[in-house]
Amino acid sequence: MKKFSLHWCALLLLAVSMASPTFAQSNSKEWNDLVQKAKGQPLVLGVHALEGHADVIKEFQKKFPDIKVQYSEMSMSTLGPRVVTEQRNGIYAWDVAWGATQSLLTVVLPAGGLEPITDYLVLPEVKDFSNWELGEKYLYASEKGPYIFIHSMQAAASIYGNTDVLKDFKITRPEQLLDPRLKGKMSVRDATRQGNGAFALAGLLQDNGVELVRKLLTEQDLLTIENPRQVTDTIIRGSVAVVIGGYPDVIYECRQQGACKNVIDLPIGGEYVLARGVAVFKNAPHKESTKVFLNWLLSKEGQEVFVREWAKKNGVGASSLRKDVKPDPKHLESVVDYKRVKDYLILGADIGDPYIQQVVKIATELKSK
Repeated sequence: MKKFSLHWCALLLLAVSMASPTFAQSNSKEWNDLVQKAKGQPLVLGVHALEGHADVIKEFQKKFPDIKVQYSEMSMSTLGPRVVTEQRNGIYAWDVAWGATQSLLTVVLPAGGLEPITDYLVLPEVKDFSNWELGEKYLYASEKGPYIFIHSMQAAASIYGNTDVLKDFKITRPEQLLDPRLKGKMSVRDATRQGNGAFALAGLLQDNGVELVRKLLTEQDLLTIENPRQVTDTIIRGSVAVVIGGYPDVIYECRQQGACKNVIDLPIGGEYVLARGVAVFKNAPHKESTKVFLNWLLSKEGQEVFVREWAKKNGVGASSLRKDVKPDPKHLESVVDYKRVKDYLILGADIGDPYIQQVVKIATELKSK
């Protein structure tokens, strides 16, 4: 009877380990040794200043209370140049960047400010490309190497119309934005800087060519605003008929409150995908704690926490590229159609950057005239 019980106990343990690969992996000797080495270490994070990131970090801190997390919230366009400047002066204070990947791709990576993230990936479930949508080609932001790991993509267009102002005028094709009746009745987020305005225009440029974008910026007397909230308010208030580069989160929240029924998404293209991911800064001072954070965040458990916490604070974007992590049901409209990912302009990846740079160059040249 004793042998029989031991036999079944062994089979039960085997079944549990097979059914719960994450649990088995996280209890491997390599992983446990890593967690032990990370105890007492700091972890210095630079995270995108959007609500949701901090709550995920708090969950990580609960899971690994012996790692002393320090994080600063700021835009990636602020963090990137700051870190590059510090590194040029021999200062290596940061471990990880986490957020939108565009600035990491265009500022930090060209300056040699990142380390291959593959040197920090330990868990088999994280390293196995079959666990991720789209595979290796889209997981890493650049063909220069595995430096920026994209774990989430958010589909957006950010070109909206106000039906009260448009009245009977329907916009179904991008060239209709050049209609003389819309002159002086459109706003755009300043496209001389990388933001929703440049992104939406880059999507239009990718689909329709440079001439459409150039005519929009030169012939239609666009109201240019830098602040994303302020430019979005122009379409909500009805100050303009069309906004290019409106903030999707603000529109979503407005609709959730039962308002903005007159603000519609214009089906004219300009679709883009906002990539979110992580990267390790060059000479990261706290190697073990960095490894623990990255592997937890990119694990099934970590990505489930990300989706859950992101959905609590944001109106769109609560999804993961992991195949075994479901998006939040209320955020399905912002989930990328992976079957036609080539149709999108991907922000924060080599694929989309040339179009964004072209728009910023055009807008900058026109502004200087």
